[in-house]
Amino acid sequence: MSDEPLRILVHGERTDTITALTAERFPQARITACSTYEGLAGAVAQSNPHAAYTEVFARMSFPREALFSGTALKFVHVSGAGINHLAPWDAKEVSVCNVAGIQDEGMAQFALARLVAIKANFFAYHDQQKQHVWKTHDALSSTGGTLTVIGLGHIGQACAKLANHMGMTVYGVRARPQPCEGVEEVVAPDRMHEVLAKSDYVIIVTPLTEQTRGLVGRDAIAAMKPRVIIHNMARGHVMDEAALIEALASGHVRAASLDVFAEEPLSAESPLWDVENLYITPHIGGLITYADYDRLSTEVFLDNLDRFTRGEPLVNVTDPERGY
Repeated sequence: MSDEPLRILVHGERTDTITALTAERFPQARITACSTYEGLAGAVAQSNPHAAYTEVFARMSFPREALFSGTALKFVHVSGAGINHLAPWDAKEVSVCNVAGIQDEGMAQFALARLVAIKANFFAYHDQQKQHVWKTHDALSSTGGTLTVIGLGHIGQACAKLANHMGMTVYGVRARPQPCEGVEEVVAPDRMHEVLAKSDYVIIVTPLTEQTRGLVGRDAIAAMKPRVIIHNMARGHVMDEAALIEALASGHVRAASLDVFAEEPLSAESPLWDVENLYITPHIGGLITYADYDRLSTEVFLDNLDRFTRGEPLVNVTDPERGY
């Protein structure tokens, strides 16, 4: 860094806390806040930031061209795990870092809770309560079974660890297979169908890349063990939604939990809303408050900003070619 004041852009839906924490850590910095997509180009032109805190908060295309129009920009912090909305960028000129690791346990707990809720018929009992119906159902055991986790990054590994503690046998799918705690075997995507065929449960948490787009398609779903239960919290385009609807209708897939969708927000006309045994949440991801998430994300940003100003290597640097 030169001797000129550090210029920081904070772009997000709730900028007050992030800006205040940043000003406390870097009192000499010039901080510009922007809370709309439409205003980002103007904010970048006005501030020409060295570093930017960014957040995906509007359900429209992220204005990546506006962000990268800054000629001084060298470090971009993404307040989530996914970075596909920013690609491509020149990694030699700009470092893009995410917050991998800040809500691994919360997302793992959310995913396993959805599977338990389905296999214990919690959703059916809730529907019966509204109808004043007293009726019991057979439930699957709360322990045991076989799980495949597609995507063994920070969150996927947390899912595997928690599932292992619940007595599940866990398999993993990863682009670069390597041993992982609590996982029986980690396979490459070209062997994914092998482990899907013996899995009672599937959790999808892989990044969206050109290689993973449509990864869980018609063939992959057909390869799954009959009566499988699926939870997708990766990205909507990783899964073929039409193929899932057909598999639920035929009974091949017992139930599915979707937290992400090809179209977000999900339109009122989407056929997904009315599919039996499909349970929808609006991309809430894990178990954390907005305030806690903003605080934890900002701490990662500020720690990296310290490294940036000292010329040290940053953490959680992503690769635009790999997509994560």
